[in-house]
Amino acid sequence: MGLSVNVNVDPTEDLFGKTIGDLQSNVTINRGSIKGTLKYVDDYTGFSSDPALQSGNYLVIHAEVPNVEGATISVKVTNPVTLDADGIAVLRIADKNSQTVTVVASKEGFETVTKVFHLGSLACETE
Repeated sequence: MGLSVNVNVDPTEDLFGKTIGDLQSNVTINRGSIKGTLKYVDDYTGFSSDPALQSGNYLVIHAEVPNVEGATISVKVTNPVTLDADGIAVLRIADKNSQTVTVVASKEGFETVTKVFHLGSLACETE
């Protein structure tokens, strides 16, 4: 079982009221590190009902297990995040130097795959 994690998603796709292009630009994954620019976003009410989580920098990733039906994938920055039906997650990045993104794929009868991505190379715009 191979776990595929990427950031190659349509920038015009709407995720909770913001497009991916509204959230980030030139984001790539290379050897356990995520690079690119996370834009500063205000009033992201579709992301959370908690006002403290409605502003900041947000990372969009896509995770899947090609050719394996029924695999379970979890994504975690600080807390686990639920993927949408297409395997896309929006993650709020509060401190790129201390946070990592962990993606785990599992299915009975297969070896569990875990990938950890460091965020220190991201540029995070401010207000």
